[in-house]
Amino acid sequence: MGRTGSGVEARDNSIRIHFTFQGEPRKETLKTAGKPMAPTPANLRYAHRIAGEIKDKIRHGTFVYADYFPASKTASTGQGASTAQRLDLWFETLVGKEGSTVKGYRSAVDWWKGRVGDRPMRALLKSDVLAALASEPDWTGKTRNNKMSVLRQAIQLAIDDGALDVSPIAGINSFQHQSPDPDPFDQDEAETIIAGLARHYNEQVARYFGAKFFTGLRTSESLAQQWGWVDWRLHQLGVSGAVVLGEHKDRTKTNIVRHVQLNSRALVYYKDQKAATFLHRAGWIFPDPRTGERWTDDEPPRELYWRPCLKRLGIRYRSPYETRHTYATMMLMAGMTPAFSARQMGHSVEQFLNTYSKWIDGGRNEVEMAKLETLLNPNISPNLPRTSEKPT
Repeated sequence: MGRTGSGVEARDNSIRIHFTFQGEPRKETLKTAGKPMAPTPANLRYAHRIAGEIKDKIRHGTFVYADYFPASKTASTGQGASTAQRLDLWFETLVGKEGSTVKGYRSAVDWWKGRVGDRPMRALLKSDVLAALASEPDWTGKTRNNKMSVLRQAIQLAIDDGALDVSPIAGINSFQHQSPDPDPFDQDEAETIIAGLARHYNEQVARYFGAKFFTGLRTSESLAQQWGWVDWRLHQLGVSGAVVLGEHKDRTKTNIVRHVQLNSRALVYYKDQKAATFLHRAGWIFPDPRTGERWTDDEPPRELYWRPCLKRLGIRYRSPYETRHTYATMMLMAGMTPAFSARQMGHSVEQFLNTYSKWIDGGRNEVEMAKLETLLNPNISPNLPRTSEKPT
């Protein structure tokens, strides 16, 4: 163990770099994740490479002390790029992302800047990151993973640029999370809601939500519906757009036009709505009935009509997005094939089955259990609930 002519000193439990900077001899211990780097053969080879880099940068006048030794007391000749600067640099590289995605990234960047932005990225510690996440105890695993994804990408860009050698957050695994199960309405609830909307507000509002219940459109798609989507001959709706963050997009979430086969109930809503808006100058099927303009987001119909209607009817509140889950489960309860149902929803079959697996048996669960009950209690006639009824 000892110092070589390259300026690398192997000690018992660490590696030290010797160099001359601004006429003064310097010696610094190499660290990773805040701990001294062990003098293993691989680490010593790395140390020789770092020592060479430092000497080369000093010779060319480009050496920034804090880039290599951010925690050093003598690192007064520049602080290197801060975590905030690296986050902003990464954000500026985003191209071709959806507005909603960019908004989420911007929120995550600002959150990290508020917690660890002032630290040089080379000085960022794993404990800093974990402490920041711990300050939000109510976050779900999904939210934590979304925030970590942004930080990981910014750090990886710094590594690719040569501004960082190793990731300070290596070893922080993804947080476990479970997506909430669909919480659909049963058919009786759906009918009651549609009737209540028509009774307390107007037919156009009832048709809008009725069409959502019986087509399974995503909320963003339902806001963007245009008469050009409707094929009256084939009884189809060619879903080809969406409204995201107030902006109309001529493409769906999957970038594929989806042809939804219109059942008899859905056709009634579109035929009745035709008299009200077919000649609308912009071609919107369900514009805001108060203004005649396109809805820019789902808050007005949700808060003006949906929420108060469910409260008035005494129906447990669920998001309007559950109309989509309701249609999916209706198809399965009716015995339609998962492959066809998945196409109607714009899902892959695998995604559809993963989401709605508990409804695949349709109404057969009660029937099959009734067979067992008949065997166990041959003198008792089983009382089978309707498939739309929920067990009490």
